[in-house]
Amino acid sequence: MHGMAVSLQPLDPAQLATLVPQPWSSLGKVAYEAIVEGILTGVLPAGSQISIDRAAKQLNMSNTPVREALSRLAAERLVLFSANRGYTVTPQIAAEEYRQLFEARRTLELAAIRSAIIEPSAIPRIDSILSPLRTIGATPEYKQYRAFNQADREFHWAIVRMSRNLFLRHAWEQLNFHLHVGRLYAGAGVIDLEEARAEHEGIFAAIRESDRKKLLKRVGDHIGNAESRLRQLVHQDK
Repeated sequence: MHGMAVSLQPLDPAQLATLVPQPWSSLGKVAYEAIVEGILTGVLPAGSQISIDRAAKQLNMSNTPVREALSRLAAERLVLFSANRGYTVTPQIAAEEYRQLFEARRTLELAAIRSAIIEPSAIPRIDSILSPLRTIGATPEYKQYRAFNQADREFHWAIVRMSRNLFLRHAWEQLNFHLHVGRLYAGAGVIDLEEARAEHEGIFAAIRESDRKKLLKRVGDHIGNAESRLRQLVHQDK
């Protein structure tokens, strides 16, 4: 993807990175996905300053959708805004933040399952979400690990949405877990694809059986296993 630029420190033209717009109808979505790709692939490294004017020119749009995209990314904690520097890319999560992120996700997801209503109508919807997860390739290409990351989020969100507790659902969304963990895949891809697939199928089987106890066990194990498997990709605290 080619299109959006970021000015690094110092502002040297040789250091400008570029991204590409994707064919979505919403210009805000185009700008958002272009910047997300840059961050998740490392084309826009931590600390990079994002020039709204330059991004808009390279994406062939006005400043407004770029500004909207950056505002959304600030809420998701992928960029920071300051009056002096404008928008900059946040650092990747370090080891302790990684542990806390998984701890928060586990707490919220299991609490959501405990208050969930497992309805038969949810089964075909969850099965359709799992479908792309069964076919995605284990390559380090951005499109592959982004597709996995998005489908994985939808799978777990479908489980959380069964909860009757609106505050738990909102808190899980606000973690933006998959965006932050998605940054770890750059250059490596989904290193635990086969293990994740098998665990997803086990979770889905528990949903089909409406077995809450089994579902709690399998989701808890899956989150713990994923934390262990991906830890090698995390920058260690100094």
